[in-house]
Amino acid sequence: MSLTQCPSCRRRCFTDATTCASCYQTFQAGLLKEYAVAEERAFSAKANTLFLSLFLIWLAVLLFVQLQAT
Repeated sequence: MSLTQCPSCRRRCFTDATTCASCYQTFQAGLLKEYAVAEERAFSAKANTLFLSLFLIWLAVLLFVQLQAT
């Protein structure tokens, strides 16, 4: 059981909930789980992009230092 944001009021709800505790909006079965999976994928994509860019910067600096030494 994990938490995700309610699509209407943006407060935290359990993914297996059928209604929001704050705004009392009802959800279809599995809708909040789909939102949670989408949030997780978006976060993973951002984190992977960040680490890839940092690795490429580190690689460019290392290459620059190697070329300056020769």
